[in-house]
Amino acid sequence: MGIHSFPVTTDQTNPANHRTFPTWLTVAAFSILLLIPCFWQSRIQSADLSSHVYNAWLASRIRQGAAPGLWISPQTNNILFDLMLERLFTHAGEDLAQRISVAVSVLIFGWGAVILTFRIAGRNWWLAAPCVAMLAYGFILHMGFFNFYLSLGLCLWYLAIFWNQRWMIRFLAVPLLMLAWTAHPFPVVWAAGMAAYIALAQSIEPRQPLVLPILGFAALIIVRCILTYKFRYAWSLHQAFFITGANELELFGSKYIAPFAALLFIWLNALRTLIKRIGVARLVSTISFQLWLLNAAAVVLIPDRLFFPRFALPFSSVTDRLSLAAGLMMCCVLAAEPVPRFFKAALPLVAALFFGLLYADDRKLNLIEDRLDAVVSQVPQESRVISFLQDRSLRALCVYHDLDRACIGHCFSYANYEPSSRQFRIRARPNNGIVLDDFADPDAVANGTYVIQPRDVPIYLIYPCEKESGNFYLRLLRVGDLDKVPN
Repeated sequence: MGIHSFPVTTDQTNPANHRTFPTWLTVAAFSILLLIPCFWQSRIQSADLSSHVYNAWLASRIRQGAAPGLWISPQTNNILFDLMLERLFTHAGEDLAQRISVAVSVLIFGWGAVILTFRIAGRNWWLAAPCVAMLAYGFILHMGFFNFYLSLGLCLWYLAIFWNQRWMIRFLAVPLLMLAWTAHPFPVVWAAGMAAYIALAQSIEPRQPLVLPILGFAALIIVRCILTYKFRYAWSLHQAFFITGANELELFGSKYIAPFAALLFIWLNALRTLIKRIGVARLVSTISFQLWLLNAAAVVLIPDRLFFPRFALPFSSVTDRLSLAAGLMMCCVLAAEPVPRFFKAALPLVAALFFGLLYADDRKLNLIEDRLDAVVSQVPQESRVISFLQDRSLRALCVYHDLDRACIGHCFSYANYEPSSRQFRIRARPNNGIVLDDFADPDAVANGTYVIQPRDVPIYLIYPCEKESGNFYLRLLRVGDLDKVPN
């Protein structure tokens, strides 16, 4: 049995069923629907987005000579989203800069995922549209990993072009990977591995269809051994729960279990239907299923956190990043199967539930940020301001980083993590007076264990009131104070 690109659909004799690119009307309709969450609230709520836009403001001050002690590193990756954001910040203002930058990233990611699904499995709007829309606004976007997100979107376009094309076309698509590298290197490494596997699978016809997957598993084990031997890491068997990618829908609390469980139920039933129709052996022999299998294996095998010596902050949430890729590959597997009538109704309902919950939570977070803005406006111009992280939930991370955005044009978020992490282009010299330069200090601030030093004063602490949810207190700290104030 040879390796198939995708299972045969029930109406494969209809040529229209295999057009990979949608009509202009569907392009416009899907794009508009995909962009609604970028404009439906007073702000886009995404944890690290606030930090990105704050540092775009700092970058503009650096270029004006108004941020002594800060400088811009000439690095070649982890910068594309920030460059776009800074450029738009300068010409369009803070609000439009965020909305346009996120909207462009969402469109690149969303359409890259849809076109790759169409290329692999044939056009199946009923499955691709709602699934891609939910994954596009899942955990990775809400964590604010926008350089990674943008890079992955570009890599999806590259793989869509690479699929079943002549080598000249594949070569001409390489600039997409080069552009993606400037956003984030990890998706480029992922895409290179995916492309190599696709090229081998499409060019050979092995007697044993499991030869390539076994070689792929072996390669992943080798990668794991190299990473765990050379670098400090954090890994857990709990990562196995992330192999489907449906967990990307679990955002702000237990209520998101409903859309997560519903999507997983639909996926598993679609997979069961596909197995009944073509059999396990043929399913396993398809390239799309093998790609999902290898992505799922990577979710389990690759450590969730890696401590690279050149960075002060570990490269984290690797499992969630790979889980998003696994979810996209699952869409490519299932899109080859005609969607039953029940699921045609169920999937849009699941998407509506997910985005309804998201709208409600974004509204709550924006109301909290309104109160935070009001408190920040009370501190003197160009003061240093800090806060602490109540817990490690996504909701708490959003509120914690919202302080960065609240400070734009008025004061300095003294514990902003980007300059001291050495992962981003804004860097800080010691005792610059604008931001802490040693990552151990911002980390201590977040944990509420930082002791105020003489170099820090005057400095203000803004902290949440536990008894009055969504309200904040303001306090001027003295030397020797802890940054965490009990209520």
